[in-house]
Amino acid sequence: MRKQPTENKRNKSAAVAESVIKSIETLERRGIEPTFNNVLAYLSSRNILSNHRSLRLYLDAMVYSGLASVRKEHVKQPNVRPKQVYSLTGKRPFVEAGEQAMLFYGLNWTVPSRSSIRIKTDIEGLARGRIARGTVYASLEDTVVETLAKNKNNDRVYQTLTFCVALLATKKFDQDYLLQRAKEKKVGTIVEGLLAEINYVLESPKPEVEEVRTLYQIRQQTPHRKPTPTDYKPQRFPLSPDEVADAIGKQLGVR
Repeated sequence: MRKQPTENKRNKSAAVAESVIKSIETLERRGIEPTFNNVLAYLSSRNILSNHRSLRLYLDAMVYSGLASVRKEHVKQPNVRPKQVYSLTGKRPFVEAGEQAMLFYGLNWTVPSRSSIRIKTDIEGLARGRIARGTVYASLEDTVVETLAKNKNNDRVYQTLTFCVALLATKKFDQDYLLQRAKEKKVGTIVEGLLAEINYVLESPKPEVEEVRTLYQIRQQTPHRKPTPTDYKPQRFPLSPDEVADAIGKQLGVR
């Protein structure tokens, strides 16, 4: 199974991200260069953020997403790193969603023509994103929602649903945030159907699936999954229980 890169697994806070933005604006207004050290000192003095590695994550996310830019200035002292001066671009941040992000989150599939979906997001979406090799990937929840929103009316919808099932059945995610974003993007009904179908296959005492042995292996590998409080409506969902079980089995390597 494809593993998620170890870079930037630490969670970020939208409130702290807002404070980092405000610190740059405040320093500029006061005529103080928003260098890395000055931003850190400003945030530390207000008990918001004092760890330089944590600040680096926020600033990198802002720069890689296009929300901010950084200018490096060489200093005269030997063996001293260039001074980094930050400024805001006035643009909304962009993050990477689509199949490239799904692969980043561990989709165990060979995708011959992986799609890139670059989307504008808000500070919450940026804070929940992950950075790897200079790219800010949307959170798993935003990735599922954005990919479904783009493909729900075209010929990629079946494959997209299969990928979403594979990830939502085997990865941790914030259900409240997922449903909130899904409603905003007009795919709330589809996402609720996904969760209900997954819940039926993994939690029902006697689900109507043919490959019982595969189902048993799947349940052995997902013993602590929290059931989703949704109603099962098979007539409203494009994937059958067998197709859902097959997708989960392939993701876990038992198919």
